[in-house]
Amino acid sequence: MKKKNRYAAAVLAAVMGISLAGCGNTRIVLTTGLGADELFRIGKVSCRLPEALVYLNNQKNQYENIYGVEVWDHDFGGITLEEYLKNQVISQLAQVKSMVLLAEEQEITLSDEETASAEQAAADYYATLSEEELSLLKVDQEDLTGMYEDYCLSEKAYDQVMEAVSVEISDDEARIIQIQQILVPEERLAGELKSRLDEGEDFESLAANYSRASQTTVSIARGDMDETYEEVAFNLDNGEVSDVFADDGGYYILKCVNTYMEDESEANKSRLEQARKEEGFRETYNTLMADTLSEYQEKLWERVNLADYEEVKTDSFFEVYRNYFPED
Repeated sequence: MKKKNRYAAAVLAAVMGISLAGCGNTRIVLTTGLGADELFRIGKVSCRLPEALVYLNNQKNQYENIYGVEVWDHDFGGITLEEYLKNQVISQLAQVKSMVLLAEEQEITLSDEETASAEQAAADYYATLSEEELSLLKVDQEDLTGMYEDYCLSEKAYDQVMEAVSVEISDDEARIIQIQQILVPEERLAGELKSRLDEGEDFESLAANYSRASQTTVSIARGDMDETYEEVAFNLDNGEVSDVFADDGGYYILKCVNTYMEDESEANKSRLEQARKEEGFRETYNTLMADTLSEYQEKLWERVNLADYEEVKTDSFFEVYRNYFPED
């Protein structure tokens, strides 16, 4: 998975509840005290309605380009696609704005080169918009520059916070082993099979004839199986056969084929490191947001109707951004 996609998933998971329901101890106020076109504010970072309209219409048009205009006739889990899309846009913008706030708290800023790229991206995207689109979206080039700067800063803040999280995963914690297993419902039968194994009979042959397990040979990481199973499996040496043990409503015998699958274990270590870093990021984020006041002008967003933007055909806002800020 690319880093920028991981960024989106991790940050969205942390801020998903901000816009409507709150996150952690964040105080959410549904208010009319914001500016006329101010949709929400997280701390001192504001999101204006035109920004949300750009996101909403770009994503609306991307849906239509892929699935056709009839996509709007479908039901999506009890809500319309329009309702779903509007909720997603608020969550995405809450993601961006909360990370801008985090960047300010961490004193993370854009470089001159990044600022120049945001300005050029805004100029390029602005040039694609018709006069009617500009009028309906209520944006100018300066607004678009700010949006691209915020998006870049949010990604940069995520990257730097993640890099600052110190993680150490041991080889033993990350290792993936390969074992063979026999599962039978009766302890007596399990004991008989263990005796036959001790006398030299082939493990795979006995498994094929007696085991109720869906697979004989499996690869497992720590946490994949019950604690009892895992304790036995990860303490076997290559070629070693376990004693009979009870677990999961039956009786198991295990044989270790490989105590350390190198490629799989290295990949698992990378996954564990990423997960720990994301956990560290969420802790940093939640600490910041614990006492942050967020205000949301919900009625302003409720009044937005996609039918009013049928003449808005733009769909390249995010594509233009990636032209200047490619994914790693």
